[in-house]
Amino acid sequence: MKKISNIFIVIMLLTSISSFAIADSGEDSNKDIEVDPGTEQQLGIMNNGIGAEIRLLQLEKAIEKNIIKGEDMVNYLTGLEIETLDLEAILAELELVKEEVAKANPNSIDAVEIFVDLKHDAVNLTKDFRNILKELLDDETLEQLRQRIKEMVFEQNQNLSNKIQNKIRQFNKNNLNIIFNLIGQSNETLLSNYQNGNLSIEIINDIISKTVNEMSKEKKYNIFSQIKQNRIKNQIKVKIILENITENFQERMQQRLSNRLRKSEHMLQNPINDEMVKRIRNRIDQMNNGDEEPGNNNTSSGNGTDTNDTSNNGGNDNGLGDGNNSNDGSGSGDNGNKNQKGGSG
Repeated sequence: MKKISNIFIVIMLLTSISSFAIADSGEDSNKDIEVDPGTEQQLGIMNNGIGAEIRLLQLEKAIEKNIIKGEDMVNYLTGLEIETLDLEAILAELELVKEEVAKANPNSIDAVEIFVDLKHDAVNLTKDFRNILKELLDDETLEQLRQRIKEMVFEQNQNLSNKIQNKIRQFNKNNLNIIFNLIGQSNETLLSNYQNGNLSIEIINDIISKTVNEMSKEKKYNIFSQIKQNRIKNQIKVKIILENITENFQERMQQRLSNRLRKSEHMLQNPINDEMVKRIRNRIDQMNNGDEEPGNNNTSSGNGTDTNDTSNNGGNDNGLGDGNNSNDGSGSGDNGNKNQKGGSG
């Protein structure tokens, strides 16, 4: 048997555990994250209904956050008597995307495909919003507005944040139970206290670490090998899913746009809705003419913003965050810069 030090095994075991146990502390991060490799990391927990529900809820929260921020930006620009019709049309379509996310069934066999597709749409719409802002707003004003609306966004997102946190604790409890069984322990009371918010994930990890330290080297090695094999299998599944999702991606995107067009044509007509209809029709025409949608034509890479709802508490492959700790904004205007006149979030 290969000699492996106790400390090395403990570190590697807890690293493996981290792909199951998702951090649930409470700081909200506003960093932008690229779609790739973030999307691939996000799919790692979507192999069961709870994991899929978490990702869909986080995407819904990200879009809602962007809409709140975007509406505040529009109000600011309106006060400066700057035309905002194109920005409002983008926000109107983001509302439609948010509705589609909210209606998605996390237990559906298409849940991963739906998540990737709608995240793609949200990212591209956010990019459009942000690019328009770049022509209107300067860095200083953008930063001022970001600070101003930060608390407002937090308050209005709180309902979804609580939902996400509860689901994450349920997800973690289920997977930590697997870990405890692997190390030959079962502690339902401990895990129930964690799920109820009376224990942190860090305390659970400390307990696991102490238990592992008392094991023989052979037992540590066997446990680590089992967890590592599970991680590799899950990573392979994710890659296969991404490859399958890439097929017919353009056709699915065109179908989504057509569905939104039909829905918007039956909505109350007003200048904002008319502009949204025009934008959707233009994108459908571009695709019919053989052009790919501007901004991103790949499900797993692109120039998007921060719709990834992954936590960066340690950079774990499948890390989440508790809804308050996730990088969950698609970032309407977060990175806008240059030029003059006013600002945004």
